[in-house]
Amino acid sequence: MDIEPSDSSRPASMYVRVFRDMLGQLKNFLSKIEEKRRDNLNIAFPFWRVVQKLIYATFYLPWVLLAAIIHPEKTEYFIYSSCITMLLDPLFLYVPLINEETKCLRPDKALMTAALILRTITDLRYVSKILHKIKQWWGKYKGKFIEKIGITSNMVAILPIPQVALLVFLPNLRGSGSMTIMKCLNSLIFFQYVQRAYPIYRYCKNLNKLMHDKRSSPTPDWIPSLANLLIYLLASHVLGSFWYLFSVQRELDCWKDACQKEKSCEFDVRCDANTFRNVTFLHSSCPINSPNATIYDFGIFLSALQSGMQESTDLTEKFLICFSWGVRNLSSFASNLHTSNYRWEILFVVAISINGLLLFIYFLGHVQTFMQVAGKSKMSRQKLEGLRPKVEIMLDDYLKLYHIPADAQANVLKSSINYVLEKKHIEDPDLVLENMSSIFSIKHEVDEERLQGELNTIRETLFLEKLKHELNLISGLQVEETVVKKICMHLDPVIYPKGSYIIREGEPADMMFFITQGIALSYTNKHSVPITRLEKGECYGKEILSWAATASTSFSDLPITLHTVKAHKNVEIFALQAADLQWVLSHPPRPKNDLLNTTTTIVQGRNVSPWPHFNHEFI
Repeated sequence: MDIEPSDSSRPASMYVRVFRDMLGQLKNFLSKIEEKRRDNLNIAFPFWRVVQKLIYATFYLPWVLLAAIIHPEKTEYFIYSSCITMLLDPLFLYVPLINEETKCLRPDKALMTAALILRTITDLRYVSKILHKIKQWWGKYKGKFIEKIGITSNMVAILPIPQVALLVFLPNLRGSGSMTIMKCLNSLIFFQYVQRAYPIYRYCKNLNKLMHDKRSSPTPDWIPSLANLLIYLLASHVLGSFWYLFSVQRELDCWKDACQKEKSCEFDVRCDANTFRNVTFLHSSCPINSPNATIYDFGIFLSALQSGMQESTDLTEKFLICFSWGVRNLSSFASNLHTSNYRWEILFVVAISINGLLLFIYFLGHVQTFMQVAGKSKMSRQKLEGLRPKVEIMLDDYLKLYHIPADAQANVLKSSINYVLEKKHIEDPDLVLENMSSIFSIKHEVDEERLQGELNTIRETLFLEKLKHELNLISGLQVEETVVKKICMHLDPVIYPKGSYIIREGEPADMMFFITQGIALSYTNKHSVPITRLEKGECYGKEILSWAATASTSFSDLPITLHTVKAHKNVEIFALQAADLQWVLSHPPRPKNDLLNTTTTIVQGRNVSPWPHFNHEFI
């Protein structure tokens, strides 16, 4: 008979393998988040996909918390985990239970254990962030006050205020003065929740700002709306849980007031205490099922006490009752709540009214922003569609000019131009498409990997074959395609107005260029030399390629221009500077292989390599 090995007899390698699989899943999850963050396309997801993502998000909650602990420098992970934290923190407020038969207070032990474990896990985010900030402050930012403030606020956020107040102090209330102390602890719990929720508010505020400026991050319009709705729901959840806690404490207040009238009654809420309680007297002094405001007015907490949820351990029932109460009264600014003369109750209702009003103003401003952005987006899309025909005409001209076949290569060029055009139109909604330079003139620094790649694709599609042809004309030189592609990356568009000089006779020939639009004239001061007409598709300045193929690439050896080139009409060129050419050739893409497949060429009576500045001992 085979006996299954016990847990202690299992090899340690199995646990290592399980742990490695968990780390692999975490790595894949983080990489997906990073890909989504880098994707700047404004994609309008269908509603069902949004719902699907929200359902799947519940399975990612543990990984989000773990990511925030491992990467405290990632603000996104901390914000996402803060939403989870605000959802779990109010669990402490549901821990107190009332035993109506014996008129005592006891904790929900199962919920208390779960709340403690979850709070400890979520607080690890703050511990990790504090250590990260201390490391920064001790190094680069030593002595800066703002870093000290950040560390202090994080330390305040992890103070065990709800643990001490609700799990230690509240179940052991004894004496009339203890209720006053408990009310002060309530305010500390509330302010700590505000401090822990502030990063979420600041993040949503930044999202709303991004809707004004699509250049910084073209966030889909539904994301700020969803984030703002999340703030409203979390606020309703927190207010509902406080309503539950205050209803428990309101009944304890009634017991305390009744005991002060009864000489033989001692106020002690512990269920295991040997204190004498006149339960019948407490029932008559604190009527709940048959309320009597003249005896004791429970105010806004009466419905909570009548529901009987203070005796129930069903968390789902308590959560739904309190959450619905929070949503209804936050949306109505607490206008339907009728309070008693109890001052703490009045302050609580005032806080609900103020929070509801602030959220309404905040959402109203967001709705206004959303409508403005939606209107601008519609106009922007219409203008962008109006540019499509011009793109088609310009594309046909370039296909004919550079003899590009209307196949997959042309489709790639069209796709790249359309992508860059969309990015350019986000930056400049009033874009007037005149030439290729209108697309390439990105005002901000091109740091997006895909945008830079599409710009390089346009350069390669237009000029790669032509540049290879010009290089091959130099003494049969054959340059590897990777080098030519790297040279293409440095071709930049330049516009010369009508009548301006592109190159003057007698100046160093420090650039080579391709004419893509307009007409230029090339001439000299010698009347015997005819004037040459340069049109789009022609190349000028090939001397720097020959200069690069000589034994020395010093700028003192740059050839002198023998012609003056003047723009006869507005001229667009793609220019390659001599400095950029020199940099490309001095930084080969594959240093361990031969970059040039050519034979030794005789230059100035001696055998040299066509690109002699490469030290082949290190290649």
